[in-house]
Amino acid sequence: MSTTVCVVGTIATDPRTITFAGRATFSTFRLAATERRYDRDRAQWLDGDTNWFTINSFRGLAEHAGESFMKGDRVIVHGRLRIRAWENEGKSGTAVEIEADSFGHDLRWGTSSFTKDASRAAEPVDAGSVDTESTGSEPSEPELHGTESDQADDAEDTDDEQLGAGDHDLAGIKFSSGALLPSAA
Repeated sequence: MSTTVCVVGTIATDPRTITFAGRATFSTFRLAATERRYDRDRAQWLDGDTNWFTINSFRGLAEHAGESFMKGDRVIVHGRLRIRAWENEGKSGTAVEIEADSFGHDLRWGTSSFTKDASRAAEPVDAGSVDTESTGSEPSEPELHGTESDQADDAEDTDDEQLGAGDHDLAGIKFSSGALLPSAA
């Protein structure tokens, strides 16, 4: 069993990317995640303890990390937590690692630009190439309700209005003044 975690922190070492001959690409860096809290008495933010993680990634994710991240970047890491004891030349300790499933820049502190990896892009599906013999049905257009003008008006109403008091039904979930009510099916 593995424990899934999501950690926000600052990259503390230059990311190191290694491609092994005939094997997968590997990338690693250290991440510092410092707890911060607001002290009302002093009216200021204070740093708490810093947790240190070694972030590991493989294959395409590792390649992208090597091209996208550098020391000092604020990032969000989602992955599997691994804690293991180590011993080397009479010294011992505990390694706290995260095998990343995904990560990206923390946009609270800046902006980022995304470039899709063309080698991993999915090819669009041509509706005319759908195998109708195996499904037994013809491909169909999405079902639309009302005219295009009605749909545009509905979209504008949704964008401009906030829900007021009373009962509402949103995607089959009934609620009243912010409270969820069981849906009558």
